[in-house]
Amino acid sequence: MPHATIATSLTATGDVVIGPGAVTNLTKGLPCACMGDAIAGPVVVSGLITVPFPSSMNNIMMGRPQATLGSIVAGVSIVGVPIGSVLAVSPHVMNLA
Repeated sequence: MPHATIATSLTATGDVVIGPGAVTNLTKGLPCACMGDAIAGPVVVSGLITVPFPSSMNNIMMGRPQATLGSIVAGVSIVGVPIGSVLAVSPHVMNLA
């Protein structure tokens, strides 16, 4: 089972999930990250969680699949170049999706 992610989880490029997340599903006081949540940071200035890990497709939160470690992120760099990454770090790796 892949690990769940929340707002403040990091991508492999060091960018942060900024939400909005599933505000009705809290883990450690923060909303769970879902497909369509925004990503921003030093590499990806504007991006979204585009594909959740396939095993989380049955974990629906507020009408969207829950994102897990390994979920694909797509966005644009500061110079306008398309970038892809994955969710790689979550502050609560003991919680499983």
